[in-house]
Amino acid sequence: MINVSISKKVFNDIYIPFIDNQDRYLLFYGGGSSGKSYFIVQRYIKKMMSQKMNLLIVRQTGNTNRDSTFALFKQVIKEWKLDDLFIITDLRIKCINKNEVIFRGLDDVEKIKSTTFENGELTDIWVEEATETLEEDINQLKVRLRGGTSKKQMVLSFNPVNINHWIKKHFIDSGLATVCHSTYKDNKFLTEEDKETLEAFKDVDPYYYNVYCLGQWRSIRKNIL
Repeated sequence: MINVSISKKVFNDIYIPFIDNQDRYLLFYGGGSSGKSYFIVQRYIKKMMSQKMNLLIVRQTGNTNRDSTFALFKQVIKEWKLDDLFIITDLRIKCINKNEVIFRGLDDVEKIKSTTFENGELTDIWVEEATETLEEDINQLKVRLRGGTSKKQMVLSFNPVNINHWIKKHFIDSGLATVCHSTYKDNKFLTEEDKETLEAFKDVDPYYYNVYCLGQWRSIRKNIL
């Protein structure tokens, strides 16, 4: 594996306990601007350099990966000056140690089923914006993650848009998953202006403030005419 030292200063403190977490199901949820997606990418890049793994990243629609998860990977690799250690092609990133990341969408199930890695087996799945997905799709991913000899993990990240969402019952209320809840207040890299902009929603749009700023479960908003 690759010996690269990554300072803990680049991580938000709330996420540091989860850097090396190996629990089967790991959830990151809460408000926007909490840095959770950014941390997940940081975590995977560090993991790719330190141990054998192959990662499948999914969103409900495959094309949305290009400007979100895929772009974040390229951003962190560049910021950490690791360009020489990763080969980036179209929605596929390979480390020089042969670990690999593939980006797919749940809108094309056949591509998910046929996803193969050049070296080794699938070890990790990250479902970004998991509240967009169906429970049956996640169950299929669980099946996809079985078998082989390696340690397996599924990570889900999302904002708690609806207290009745199946994810809450399936993973959180059941105790099935290890959970990290965070908000913008946990992101030390935000400016004061960023924080003030988010705080302003408290009086303008209470639903948005509670869900996307404080990361609290709420009943789905209804428009009243």
